[in-house]
Amino acid sequence: MNMERNQHVIHNLTAFLYLSILLSPFLPPVALGLLSCATIYYVRGNWEFRSWPEVVFLGFMLVTIISWCYNPTWYHLKDQGITFPIGIVPLATFGAYYMLSMWTRKVLNYSWQDLQKVYLCFWLSGLYVAVIVFLQQLDWYGLHATWVGDLLDFYRTNRYQSERSIRSIGTTGNSNLTAALLICFALLSIYASSVLKGKWKKTLAFSMFFLFCTAIAYTGSRGAWIGLVIGLIVQVWMTGQRKWTVGLFATFVGIVAFFPSIIPRKDTLATTIDDRFQVWSTSWEIFQDNWLLGTLPIHFGQLYKQITGKIIYHAHNVVLGIASEYGVIGLLLFSALIFMTIRRARAWRKAANQKGEKRLAGMLISQTVALLGHGMYDYPIISPQVGLLFMLSVVMIHTQYERRCVVRPNWSEEEESADKLKAASYQATHVSAALSIRKTNKNDS
Repeated sequence: MNMERNQHVIHNLTAFLYLSILLSPFLPPVALGLLSCATIYYVRGNWEFRSWPEVVFLGFMLVTIISWCYNPTWYHLKDQGITFPIGIVPLATFGAYYMLSMWTRKVLNYSWQDLQKVYLCFWLSGLYVAVIVFLQQLDWYGLHATWVGDLLDFYRTNRYQSERSIRSIGTTGNSNLTAALLICFALLSIYASSVLKGKWKKTLAFSMFFLFCTAIAYTGSRGAWIGLVIGLIVQVWMTGQRKWTVGLFATFVGIVAFFPSIIPRKDTLATTIDDRFQVWSTSWEIFQDNWLLGTLPIHFGQLYKQITGKIIYHAHNVVLGIASEYGVIGLLLFSALIFMTIRRARAWRKAANQKGEKRLAGMLISQTVALLGHGMYDYPIISPQVGLLFMLSVVMIHTQYERRCVVRPNWSEEEESADKLKAASYQATHVSAALSIRKTNKNDS
């Protein structure tokens, strides 16, 4: 009874973790906090310190502690009259990611089939984000007096975007961050189309892909399209179709070259590029002054304001952001994490003996690379919702790799024996058919 109750709690907490990504930027920290407490209860001292990706999260925690001790900085919440050390934010963040990795490794123990079910349910739940985006564009007066209007007012009130435009902000409070979520749902649609059986299910999956693409267009994000294209290319590449990968890349380049009018908000493109270069040059200057250990998040914005007089909270580029906030050491840690994640995703795909598992590996790494591609123009992985989704993909790749290629669990052996049995029966059928044909030919002669 206790075992069933524990499994019920574990599955519900995991479901809440994924649900928090959809609903609000306030929920992922709550979900990670609850999960961290549950991890401490279930793991009970059986911790990992040298495994991937735990070693990277611990490395970032160590860099944070040393950086803050070397240069203590504080953040003041004037309205609440609260002052707290800036280092506590990244320390808690990477501590929570460490707990997340331990949770998936020691507590969940999901097979790839379990993980596939989770992501297919998450994919269908992504319709909520798309519907919110469409309703924000519609802005129908009749909705204002309903609970839907209250929901839209909640997202409108918690808006984290400097510009006030017609761009939908979705459930994250920011157009670019919502677009990053929609990228992942679009990639999940392609994945679903390859693993679901039945024409109507595949048609539904492709229809949802175009629906999520339409929602991305309503966010007005340009970097999201770059991330989506990169993600699609990686997903096709992970299927082993190298020619299709090259063809897909050439097609996208050709479309943009011959039809440049499809670029979103093309009229403001030059101004945006100029603003980005100013942010990047200032970020580079901040990095040069703090090249070893970085400034840590939040303090980056304080330094940026001191230099330019403008309020910018991050570097709008994932490489410059990691380098300026955590220094060269942090950039090396992050680079090692990405390298090992891609390497293990490829090894996992090659070791998998079923199409669904191979496609799952391709989908997870395509999400990871797509968000990094989007991060060349922005820095979405530091936000609660997108950051959690990014780290979930990374952690799941590492845990599934170890279960398939290192531990080799019972379900892996059962699959291999089932495949061998199928192959043996297939060969036996063909041999018996060949013998019967020969016998028939002899009788005819």
